[in-house]
Amino acid sequence: MSLPLLGRDRALTILEDALKGSPADQTELTMLAERTAVTRYANNEIHQNVLQENTKVGVRVVVNGAVARSQANSLAPADLAAAIEQAIALARLLQPNPHFHSLPAPQPDAEGPAAAPYFYKSVSEQNPQARADAIRQIIAVADEHGFSCFGTYKTTVTELAVVNSLGVRAYAPNTSAYLRALFDNGEGTGYGDMLNRDADTLDPLAIARTAAEKCRLNRNQIALPLGDYAAVLEPDCVADMVYFPAGYAFNARSVQDGRSYLTGKFGQQVTGKLVSWWDDAHDPRCMPTAIDYEGMPTQRVNIITAGVAEGVVYDSLAASQEEGKHSTGHAASPFDGDGGYPYPRNLLMQWGEATTADLVRGMKRGVLMTRMHYTHCPDPARVIATGTTRDGTFLVENGEIVAAVKNMRFTQGIFDLFSTTEAVGQPKVCQDWWCQNGMGDINYYLPSVRVGKISFTGVTTF
Repeated sequence: MSLPLLGRDRALTILEDALKGSPADQTELTMLAERTAVTRYANNEIHQNVLQENTKVGVRVVVNGAVARSQANSLAPADLAAAIEQAIALARLLQPNPHFHSLPAPQPDAEGPAAAPYFYKSVSEQNPQARADAIRQIIAVADEHGFSCFGTYKTTVTELAVVNSLGVRAYAPNTSAYLRALFDNGEGTGYGDMLNRDADTLDPLAIARTAAEKCRLNRNQIALPLGDYAAVLEPDCVADMVYFPAGYAFNARSVQDGRSYLTGKFGQQVTGKLVSWWDDAHDPRCMPTAIDYEGMPTQRVNIITAGVAEGVVYDSLAASQEEGKHSTGHAASPFDGDGGYPYPRNLLMQWGEATTADLVRGMKRGVLMTRMHYTHCPDPARVIATGTTRDGTFLVENGEIVAAVKNMRFTQGIFDLFSTTEAVGQPKVCQDWWCQNGMGDINYYLPSVRVGKISFTGVTTF
């Protein structure tokens, strides 16, 4: 059943009414209303339907130069007033922040191009039966092959609204649909998924066939000696490799603090020449987003171009620290700790026409990697990541898959990895492991990539 949205006028009116009562020098209210529907399946049958609605309001106030935050889970006027008073009381206990100058002022086009594809009725009006019908197609493929299957179909409708006492007044609705399938043959697994703003673009049969083919190949696994291998990384793997530079290197505040890998390297070659990364929240090929959590319009930012470090993303605080800089619309969510550093939320990478199979055919000896599991970054300054392979890792010799491989742990400098890029293939919309599991909101449009060297440093028990 379709549930009504607050809508632009009502959401902004509620926040503006609360804003009028704030005695703080400056006040910002950020509302995120979210409705998430999830259908889960396991052992070839649906076992759970969940619908969750949650509305959060982040409050930021400035009092005598001190900045403080609070939160509410209600739009009731009394609750919003209480949250504002709580933030003010906290601010009065703090010293002035010497780095903070002001909340951001209104910017043009704060709600993005009028025709931008942010919101789809295929998600907002979807019902559990539609999700069940899609999953039924996946189960049928698993049954045909004699595989067990597991997965989720998740749809999300969000409304982001921001107002502040300097006149910012921005609103953006979004939808997303994510369907994934894990097939199990008793020895190994195979995986497929799709992500889009529009649920009608998801193809359950294509997802199932991808998972089935990986599962079919993933038998009689061999153990490879630890060491360095050439590799073809499918897009889900590339997302995990890009996730850590996105968080630790691609933002202005990390550069200003001297903690970004890119500090002092702008204009220099930091990856191979085939690598270009940029953030563009209006590109329909990714997951478009009109505004950030400060209500600023999102802008395209070229980060790495043909391997050369070019730029980073800004929020209003980072922009205020540099002469002539403005927010690029990449402020972090106020609902994550203290608001965090700015980060790119819609990362794209230059792609090519080659299929993953084409990239494999061009590799003399190496591994094909489907996806990764539980990745971490023990050295953010150098952006060294670690994690394990999962759901289909294969040995390639003379351009052909010759064996399934037991999962291995990699430890790898991300910029070193992409400095060995040999070829890029066709792209897909995807997320990294963390965001797939609800612990982030970065979306990517990334290709498969063939690299000359990835370092495997350990084995796993699964």
